[in-house]
Amino acid sequence: MAIQNFACTACGRCCSGSLPINVAEALKRADTFPLAMSLTPVMPSARGQKIVGRIGATVTLSKKQTVSLVVTPLSFVPSSLPCPQLSDDGLCLIHDDKPLRCRTMPFYPYKDEDAQADMLVPRAGWLCDTGADAPTVYRDRRIVDRADFDAERSVLIDQAPDLQRFVDQLLQHNPPLRAQIAQASQARVPGRVVVGFLSYVRADRSLDLIDYARRQYPVLEVWAQKTAGDPAFREFQTFYRQAMADLERYRP
Repeated sequence: MAIQNFACTACGRCCSGSLPINVAEALKRADTFPLAMSLTPVMPSARGQKIVGRIGATVTLSKKQTVSLVVTPLSFVPSSLPCPQLSDDGLCLIHDDKPLRCRTMPFYPYKDEDAQADMLVPRAGWLCDTGADAPTVYRDRRIVDRADFDAERSVLIDQAPDLQRFVDQLLQHNPPLRAQIAQASQARVPGRVVVGFLSYVRADRSLDLIDYARRQYPVLEVWAQKTAGDPAFREFQTFYRQAMADLERYRP
């Protein structure tokens, strides 16, 4: 019997960089997280990613090539900087209402359940407890306590049709994006294409653009200041500034 043990020690080391969240959480946290939308190609032969057929979107790049995309909102933060909701003492400020992605850690519903073993290996610097005294969380390639995993997976499945419509509209109004996705899919390690979350808000006519701009603009402003002047953050600085410019027309 193959088992793996794991326990969080609340070290806060995993609470940095970009955080994938679902659409509802992104809208809820627009006054907290600097938002973006990530489109990541997944190759048909990728191991452990059959689930992408249910949670992802499909894009036709040419007559002979179709790719699947993992499409997800992000709290778009440089990998070396902490989550906006991480306190100075390394604890979560919204622990009782934190995103599903955080609740499901270290498991990852964007991968098949039987391909989760590597998610239980702490990254360098993380202080997770994987010793014999930690709880058994993964047995024979099955998650033992699966409530959070199933909850996040269910949301991903439910939002997939809306994300497919979003991608279709995005490509219709931004044809060069197809070439960017194609380039990302052809990289040795498939990359991601990041677009402004405003593009999703615009595509969903039920959403309040003015309210979104009012809540998101100050967040982007803060992060533009945090990343200013550091060449390592150039990608993020450019993104924040462009996202702010895009929101200007919707501000009161």
